[in-house]
Amino acid sequence: MAAAKEAILIMDSRSAQKGLRGSGLSASWSKLYKAGGVYLDLSLKLEGSGAVLLGQVITESKQPKVRTLTLLDSSGAPVASSPVSDYGGFRLELKDQGDYALEFSLGGETFKVEGLEVF
Repeated sequence: MAAAKEAILIMDSRSAQKGLRGSGLSASWSKLYKAGGVYLDLSLKLEGSGAVLLGQVITESKQPKVRTLTLLDSSGAPVASSPVSDYGGFRLELKDQGDYALEFSLGGETFKVEGLEVF
């Protein structure tokens, strides 16, 4: 199996919030990635004792070609997966702090989104 291609980070909300670092907003973030022919809009929100990774796969067509996303821990082991809705939406619950990655397939290629930090 070929190695996963890395998604390209286009926007990171934490870069825009550098002046607000001490305000407690650093635990939540939004990021936009491009991978193949799709965009991945991700947001981390604190919820209860954990966090939730919300996202949307954005394509030019109405139906996303990405059907499932897998959340990987820092060792690369899968910890959760989420189906992608007909409108591109998905939700993953995170119980533990750490660095995560998302992996998904698109048109026979595998893509990976690295650096998803949960504080």
